Amino acid sequence: MPDSLIKGGKPVFGTFVGCPKRLDIKGVKAPFTGLPLPTFVTNCRIKSSLTFIFSIGQYIGTVDFFDQKIFGYAEVVFWNRENGRKLSYRKIMGPRRRFIPHNMKLGFCSTFKKNRYIRISWDRERNRFSALFSMKGDSVRPRVNAAFIAHYTESTMNEALSVMPSPAKRRCSATFITTPLIHGSLSLGETDRMPAQNMQNTNGYSILLINRSYFAFQYGRESAVATGSLTIDGTEKRISFTITAMPEGQVDADKLNSNFLFVDGECTPLPPVTITHTQGMAKTWVIQDYESMVDLTFTPTGHHFRDTSFFVVHMRVNTLHGTFEGALKTKNGETIPLHNFEGIVRNQSMRS
Repeated sequence: MPDSLIKGGKPVFGTFVGCPKRLDIKGVKAPFTGLPLPTFVTNCRIKSSLTFIFSIGQYIGTVDFFDQKIFGYAEVVFWNRENGRKLSYRKIMGPRRRFIPHNMKLGFCSTFKKNRYIRISWDRERNRFSALFSMKGDSVRPRVNAAFIAHYTESTMNEALSVMPSPAKRRCSATFITTPLIHGSLSLGETDRMPAQNMQNTNGYSILLINRSYFAFQYGRESAVATGSLTIDGTEKRISFTITAMPEGQVDADKLNSNFLFVDGECTPLPPVTITHTQGMAKTWVIQDYESMVDLTFTPTGHHFRDTSFFVVHMRVNTLHGTFEGALKTKNGETIPLHNFEGIVRNQSMRS
């Protein structure tokens, strides 16, 4: 793990195991077409995002923070596995010095609003990770309260960092990934359409992804992520993976990407993949590589669409819940078969 991700105005590209002290990519010299703009100007093109995917009890969902410099955006979306019902809550945050911290050893993200309170925090010295959200209900959506905790010393916890070109070497994108094994509660208040629900002291799975990138004026990507457990040859294994399709023209995509498979604490970097859905996003997705390590299909069962405009920023995000079928292969040649394995895929674009 390098001490700094930027040295002498150049990114330190690579795939690293562990946790960086800081996820900070400021200071790259002339990142846009070689124009000698001062760094305080080009630093404004750095955008940050935090995504927390959780699977616990009968619920699976995502918590998102997006830092657009001018404003911040936070959203919680989750589905009930048993009946397929989706609940979503969002909050736009006004100007703030920083929404997503650089410090990966100690930090937090929060909305600070009582009616839409979302907080993701980590403290490695105290061996604690936590995710909280408390949402006020209305006539359609119930009140929701959730509290999840995890510990960094848990044996299947993984941490990895990818620093890759975006898409050329004069720009970079840094992604930190960790896989907390969570324990906690989630409760929903009563509404006219559903009774109150209270899930206490439940174990679950999660993935945390924090990204910082030099964004172009137009940006788009598709990704897939899943976490859970399955039984292989009579042995239960914890499985997590995150896969993102590389854009055309990506430099050194074979060596530098943010695709990872985690199996019981072992990390396997994956090759670049292609993601296709020729019949539309609501139909089957196909996720494959050219090295026979990734061969998956994804069948959606739930869909959430977000279209947000704020000043000069326009974001469109499709988040789909569903199941994966197929197989992944570890660096040791072990095949991980997936059948009806729940996860999330995304299609997102942004203009700013």
